[in-house]
Amino acid sequence: MRISNIIKHTSFLFLIMLLLSCVTKQAVLAEETPEKIEQKLLFLNYEINKVNDVRSISLINQIKTDGKLKIKNSAHSYTNIGDLEYLILDQDLSPLETHSIQNPLRKTVEFINDSGEFEKKTLDLDQAQFSLKLQLQPRAKYVVINEITTKGIIKLSTTTIE
Repeated sequence: MRISNIIKHTSFLFLIMLLLSCVTKQAVLAEETPEKIEQKLLFLNYEINKVNDVRSISLINQIKTDGKLKIKNSAHSYTNIGDLEYLILDQDLSPLETHSIQNPLRKTVEFINDSGEFEKKTLDLDQAQFSLKLQLQPRAKYVVINEITTKGIIKLSTTTIE
């Protein structure tokens, strides 16, 4: 009699442990699978032209790809006259982000002169290409590029994110 009671109690305990272990595993599995948001990068390639001191920008192409943007080093956090700024806007044209770009038509080159010394020279170009690499936000719909001038901000381009 005593052995049968032990077997019944053991079977009952085994059944409880089995049920508890199943419940615990399901809870752990639910916690381990958080919903991942797919991160996308957006590359925008542009051409800027200057004719009679009037600048124009045209989109060459835009490329979306999977990825995450590395943390930006804010080495160029100030703006000068002639630099560009770009704004990322949502569908209501509300700004999500604003960033600056050094003037792509102004290039500084270093070279060794006839005396064998390093020399810097700044070139003012009439045409150049430049690219923007952005972490694509789900709400982002437009990218606006403005020129910073002595007279204020001049809008040069609006790109719809496809």
